[in-house]
Amino acid sequence: MVEPHDRYFLRRMSRRRLLALGGGAGAAGILAACGGRTSGSTANVPDGGGDGGDGPGGVVRPAGWEEASHGKDAEPDYQTVFPAAAVNQLTIRVTPESWEGMLANMTELFGARGTGGGFGAPQGGGAPPGGGLPQGGGGAPPNGVPQGGDGRQPGGGGFASENPDWFPGTIEFGGKTWTNVGVRFKGNSSLRSSWTSGTDRIPFKLDFDEFEGDHPEIADQRFYGFKQLSLGNNFSDPSFIRETVGYGILGEAGLVAAKTAAYEVLLDRGEGPASLGLYTAIEVIDDTVIRRSFKDASGNIYEADGTAASLAEGVQGQIERSFEAEGGENPDWSDIQALYAAIHSAERTGNPAAWRSRLEAIFDVEVFLEWLALAGAMVHWDTYGSMSHNYYLYNNPETGRLTWISWDHNQVLSGAGGGGGAARPGGGGGMRMSTSLDRAEVTAQWPLIRYLLDQPEYHSRYVSYLRENLNGPFSAERLERWYRELEAVIAPHVPAASREAFSAAIDSLAATTRTQNQAVRDFLAKQ
Repeated sequence: MVEPHDRYFLRRMSRRRLLALGGGAGAAGILAACGGRTSGSTANVPDGGGDGGDGPGGVVRPAGWEEASHGKDAEPDYQTVFPAAAVNQLTIRVTPESWEGMLANMTELFGARGTGGGFGAPQGGGAPPGGGLPQGGGGAPPNGVPQGGDGRQPGGGGFASENPDWFPGTIEFGGKTWTNVGVRFKGNSSLRSSWTSGTDRIPFKLDFDEFEGDHPEIADQRFYGFKQLSLGNNFSDPSFIRETVGYGILGEAGLVAAKTAAYEVLLDRGEGPASLGLYTAIEVIDDTVIRRSFKDASGNIYEADGTAASLAEGVQGQIERSFEAEGGENPDWSDIQALYAAIHSAERTGNPAAWRSRLEAIFDVEVFLEWLALAGAMVHWDTYGSMSHNYYLYNNPETGRLTWISWDHNQVLSGAGGGGGAARPGGGGGMRMSTSLDRAEVTAQWPLIRYLLDQPEYHSRYVSYLRENLNGPFSAERLERWYRELEAVIAPHVPAASREAFSAAIDSLAATTRTQNQAVRDFLAKQ
């Protein structure tokens, strides 16, 4: 029998590492048992030469290797990787063979490329058709809860059922080179939309030591202290800044939030580098966000994506599949199970005070309520309350409580929602998205919202967080000044033909922010 922590270990080991450890037929057996497979040859990827100094066991590091830029022990260099007032440029180089392998893998996951049927063009404005919900799909999703595509179970709304495979590539940045870096496509709606539109402007994820099993010379390779980097393609965001704005508002409020920065990404598939345009680089939660945000980073980290991420009654048996263990000393899902049990305890109606006490002992309710208030103000519909993905839970060893961490904000303040209004009907089997401030439309399918706000004490705290943040992190005047600062930084990197649309998108974002700020004021006036 494989214990939970062993399952986690097998999941986190790279497929290439398993090959290296297993060797020959044994490796094939390991891969088969884990449901994995190899993902492209590294034969044509340059190894970087050999004057970069000694690595572990006397292995010669690649040419140009420096500890500050490539080494594991270097502190994350946020100023270089996530500058506040600059646009970085990064080049991804993959061999033609690897690129063809990446495309073949995507075809297997999503079907033929360029066939349409996505959620909207990557650079389009506003929400996708149907109020931002996946279209088509026939019938209500399991338990009535919309799913993300998570690799743990079949995705809803056309999402893939697993993440794309890693392939080897070379990264160039600031005159330096990182070799044998893991490169893969990433995302849900942004990925599908890019793929079905046929564009090369696809979101990427980079892992700088993914292939160290094959290439010991890059063991523990880092990118200025970062192991991974997420590159979002600004799907449905012609302003290019919504991702940054979402994380910025949460961070300003004191909640855990990833750092972001604007990047021009160039792609070389063997024919020379070509610009893919402006991307947003996002700090990865289980890489450095946890270490930066908590005194003790040894706790369990779970990425929520799948039916059980709703925590609705009846999904308990799917918790392990819907909460991907991303780190920690013993991520055995017992803490998530305890949260589920506390939420659905009969004490909620029989002894509310005891229910709240039990819940607060294992879940940071205050963090969740403040996030919920800001998510409502930002019209962050693509998350809990509408879609069962885009958040993490971290079991903070200092408190023994699970902490809510928000993820994926490219759709915030897009004009898809509206203040205190009711949710719109969506596609995909009658799914509804939560865009209101009173959250009256949210049912028990999302118990962390419904059950908490039904408690007068928690509802009062929720309202107080809306009030506290109205003139601070969610001040329309302060945010618009920030938007204009970001516009000045980004504008020179926007193609001349697109600059008018970019400026209009910034204007629209500022107008939507003012509208939402007033909607919060109107809501508070009625409390």
